[in-house]
Amino acid sequence: MFSNAILRPTALAVAISLGLSGCASIDKGLGSSNGATACVLGGIAGALIGGGVAAATGKNIGAGAAVGAVVGCGATYLYQQRVKRLQAIAKEEGIDIQVTELQAAAPAGQAAQPGAAPAVVGIEAQVQDSSMFDVGSARVTVDGQRQLRKIAQALAEGRNDPKNAGKKILVVGHTDATGSAEFNQRLSEQRARAVGGILAEVGIPASDIYYQGAGASRPLADNASESGRAKNRRVEMTEVDSQQLLVERVRAERNNPKYLAHGTARPAAAKPADKPARAPARPAPLPVPQVQPEETVEAAPSSGISLPGKGGIDFGGSPVFSTTSTLAQGIQPKASTFSLIAPAYAAVPASSCIGDMPRSEGEVKNLASGAPLGEPETTDYLPGMNGRPWGKVVNGHVALVGPVSILRENALVVAQPEMQFIANYKAGGKKQSAKFPGVANAYEGEDKVLYRVFAADPATSPVTCMDIVFDKRSGAASGGEIYYPKQGQAYVANFQPIRK
Repeated sequence: MFSNAILRPTALAVAISLGLSGCASIDKGLGSSNGATACVLGGIAGALIGGGVAAATGKNIGAGAAVGAVVGCGATYLYQQRVKRLQAIAKEEGIDIQVTELQAAAPAGQAAQPGAAPAVVGIEAQVQDSSMFDVGSARVTVDGQRQLRKIAQALAEGRNDPKNAGKKILVVGHTDATGSAEFNQRLSEQRARAVGGILAEVGIPASDIYYQGAGASRPLADNASESGRAKNRRVEMTEVDSQQLLVERVRAERNNPKYLAHGTARPAAAKPADKPARAPARPAPLPVPQVQPEETVEAAPSSGISLPGKGGIDFGGSPVFSTTSTLAQGIQPKASTFSLIAPAYAAVPASSCIGDMPRSEGEVKNLASGAPLGEPETTDYLPGMNGRPWGKVVNGHVALVGPVSILRENALVVAQPEMQFIANYKAGGKKQSAKFPGVANAYEGEDKVLYRVFAADPATSPVTCMDIVFDKRSGAASGGEIYYPKQGQAYVANFQPIRK
């Protein structure tokens, strides 16, 4: 006879499988089912989970099923009401609210059950904030107060039920790319905190609310158009089932290469929407393509992207005609607790550093205490990225960048690099250039990291920016590009440095 030690984990696995399958059926019918139907379906799934857990832990199966039925019913009904209420508010107020379910992926190393959908563990609401705040300010408008209060009340429904006591809400503010990264981050944080305050006013405990300013670091659309910038100016409200899922959500979004689909640079002539009269000017956005009028394309086939700057070193590259990057596009987003990959990010060309500018996002803070979200700290570096310089001879010239310091956890950049050059090294040149301060971002994929370095002052540096792809396992650079100005035009050369 098999022992209980063998039977119990098996029963638990079966329960989880059946529970996920039940949730999949429930979710498909949420839009059209009534409360009673949703409650019955949720109760069935909850009973299956509850009974399986009871069997796995040696407890009464009947009692476990009863408790599971109650939990499943309540969770499903609450989720249904959240979605429907937010959809109704969007229609009433004439505002754009995109509501998405957050699903939990199968644990690492485990295959998903055939026919089973991931479990729903929360919702995300993206709200365009064009009418909610004064321009360049965190002050909520009269219309914004009304709209946000309705949204807050929808999210507050059912929170008095003890079963929902562990739920957490994260408010993230986003701006377009107008103005400096520092200004955008501060403004977005102030707006997120203001929204968090309204959530608390309607009865959601401030200790359950967190806020963050992501600035322009996570664009959903092209900043080169007014319609794109409007989509990027948004407030994101995410509700998840627990503190642990909140931490996982924050990690999944931080340094995610899915946000490379759109760069953060924009034409200088575009009308600023979130820029105050004296917004900080550095670091300046890099130029985007200057498209020739259609009738002059044949007369000037070699026209590319203009790029002012010091230049002075020819790395033997080619003219740049597009800001898209095959190198960056090859970074597959890292697997996370959440299985959802929004269609907006799928199969979209990624921007190179020439179409981007340094991105900055703030800490996640608790509304009640102001303390940062507690996350495990680490000083463990990714292989080969523990503070050493990297370099290579490119067309007879030495190009160096470092220190390259990237932590294993979330590919966090912990030291800003400098760039240095030796012109005509192959011809006997030995004079090292001055060190040019850089600003680095890192984007973590499943098995690669994109390390993007911008010259802090492009007007004085021979190089405008660099993109380097590192292999997370070997620590070697698997590819790279170096962008530089030549006679006012952008050029790019291959740059696959080695560790010095």
